[in-house]
Amino acid sequence: MNILVTGANGFVGTALIEKLLESGHHITAMVRSKNTDKRKMKNVKWIEGDLLRPDSLPKLENIDRAYYLVHGLKGESGLFEHQEALAAVNFINWIRHTDAGIIYLGGLGAQNKDLSPHLRSRHLTGAILGSSGLPMIEFRASIILGEGSLSFEMVKALTERFPFRPELSLLNQPCQPLALSDLLKYLEAALVLPQEGQRVFEIGGPEVTSYGELLDLYAELSHLKRFKIKLPDVEPKVLMKALDYALPEYADVGKKLTESLEYPTIVTGQESKKIFPEIQPMKLREAMEVARKESKSVYPPMWEKEFLRTLLSDKILTQSGLLSPELLKNLERVGKLKDILSRK
Repeated sequence: MNILVTGANGFVGTALIEKLLESGHHITAMVRSKNTDKRKMKNVKWIEGDLLRPDSLPKLENIDRAYYLVHGLKGESGLFEHQEALAAVNFINWIRHTDAGIIYLGGLGAQNKDLSPHLRSRHLTGAILGSSGLPMIEFRASIILGEGSLSFEMVKALTERFPFRPELSLLNQPCQPLALSDLLKYLEAALVLPQEGQRVFEIGGPEVTSYGELLDLYAELSHLKRFKIKLPDVEPKVLMKALDYALPEYADVGKKLTESLEYPTIVTGQESKKIFPEIQPMKLREAMEVARKESKSVYPPMWEKEFLRTLLSDKILTQSGLLSPELLKNLERVGKLKDILSRK
């Protein structure tokens, strides 16, 4: 098939292109800029374009299927929902003349309920693409475990960077992680489904877990001892401020994902099992181990005395009650334990 992949520079897009090439498909990959190492992949036609600027989109010919893997997590906080919707509309107008079927990767989350801006925009994008009149298959997934996944990298960074595991009610919400390799199986299998209207499939791994348990699992597999320290529940803006210090690499996009932590992202239907019986997603422990071994990122520890002084100088954190005297005592205890362990 002749296949268009948008969001080709993302971790899902890059892995999907490699898988589709192995199956003999002809790939057109759209990126905002072709100045990237990923252009070295052979047998791929790379095109430049920005879905927020319709005049930048090149003319398309002979496209059978189009993957929509674009998201606005890196967009401006106050505008990204609007930008996501606008990008979806521009995408439809761009490919309409090809009559290509659309395959879209969205997000899990309860229907007809208040959701975070991130999850809300994922559903809105699916609704826009589905109302285009073009055949559309939408996959809704929770956390994807794989090298380069933002959710996985945040789990890794928090676990490796801090000598303790935060206990926070926000980390108790259920989610249903899916291995990257299994996601790719679903995305490829959609190519041969009948092209008829809009179809939505909820997909996930075999186990429901929580975000806190993901931190515990990563620590266990990495042989890292992490003492649990309970943190008080505070306003979201305080957590967002803390994220600036804890995960500076992912502060902007991480904040949008953090807003979604209070909402369950689990599979509620069985349609995907009926339509894709040959796909048996790997268990959580195996999926986490594969992601952990393949990940090449490095997160140096930052919980030192100087870092603690920086936190204590922030009025938002100190006045919120997040850095309570009891918490500071626990942090000091963990710091001493870390020093003792490092000398062994």
